[in-house]
Amino acid sequence: MGSRQHIALGVVLLLGAGACGNLENAPLRVGTIEGQLTEFDPAVAVVSLVGAHDVRSSVDVEGRFKLEGVPTGPAELFVVATAEKATRVSVKVSGGQSVKLSRVAPRDAGFFEMRVKASHGERVAGVEVSVLDTPFERLVLDGAGRLRVGPLPDGCYGLSIAGVGFSGVQAEACVGSGEKKELRVELEPNAELVNRCGLTGCADGLMCGPGGNCVECLLDGQCGAGMVCKGFRCGAVGPRCGACDVNGSCAEGAACQLLAEGVATCVKQCTESMNDEDRVASRCEAGFTCQQGSCLPDPARFQGCRALLQLGAECADDTRCQKLGLPDGLCLEGQCTVSCTQDVECPGASRCEDSAVGQVCSLRH
Repeated sequence: MGSRQHIALGVVLLLGAGACGNLENAPLRVGTIEGQLTEFDPAVAVVSLVGAHDVRSSVDVEGRFKLEGVPTGPAELFVVATAEKATRVSVKVSGGQSVKLSRVAPRDAGFFEMRVKASHGERVAGVEVSVLDTPFERLVLDGAGRLRVGPLPDGCYGLSIAGVGFSGVQAEACVGSGEKKELRVELEPNAELVNRCGLTGCADGLMCGPGGNCVECLLDGQCGAGMVCKGFRCGAVGPRCGACDVNGSCAEGAACQLLAEGVATCVKQCTESMNDEDRVASRCEAGFTCQQGSCLPDPARFQGCRALLQLGAECADDTRCQKLGLPDGLCLEGQCTVSCTQDVECPGASRCEDSAVGQVCSLRH
């Protein structure tokens, strides 16, 4: 019995000794970093630890800073000195010791110019951007999806973009000293949302349409003068297949081209990408597609501009319409037309409507 008590007492003493050792060594696991900035704005300046930016310090009126509780080992400081200057400083910290840095000179900072939009036109105002492992957390985009992030020391960073109704995006980007780098990000709405725009709202110039989608228009009156709403998009009323003037000139945005069919025609110029400043500027009208930089009639329905102008021509049967250059031409109520699935496939003032032979581009006004 006495032997067992002796063993138990020995175990308690060993545990006690171990606990004391931990208490004594705890301060040795962290250290302190002190320094002074050569240039600073006390209202802006902050010095933090990369990877643990809750370990931070402001600066006093003389630019001095002090970080306490810094884990031992290699460390890097993230220094914001003024609204335009920043730097990074590498340092090694020993347990229980204070590291005194030589005077820290900040450099011209870089900035990320965020340009964020949603894939289906949803409003992104309020979406938050964070630069990982830095003090720049949960910065909010403005109504146009824009945000300047910085000042940032030159280097590479991970970014997180997140907002209600959208799938989060992780990205990486680098920026140099004095550089202003534009970053374009497209957000996808959460797939499970039924009424997407009812939750997020729509970007400026768009409105919430059927099925929870953001659209350009619901009625003609919501488009500009001389434009109509077709397929929830604003477009010009007339097709761009008109003849060139005697001096070979066309309306603004179109160029006179000699087409393969042998006629000189005013053809609108286009790009495959959307113009962020003007949604209609680079878009082809209904019934046209962008082909090598020019808006030309959809070849699946019209064999060139001459054929497109035959929409509505008199006919006795389908064959007559097809001979006029409409590959799937239909003769309906004595007029040539083509099949369709939506308004944007029908040129000019025609609309995609039901008929006895299915949906066709109707010429009725």
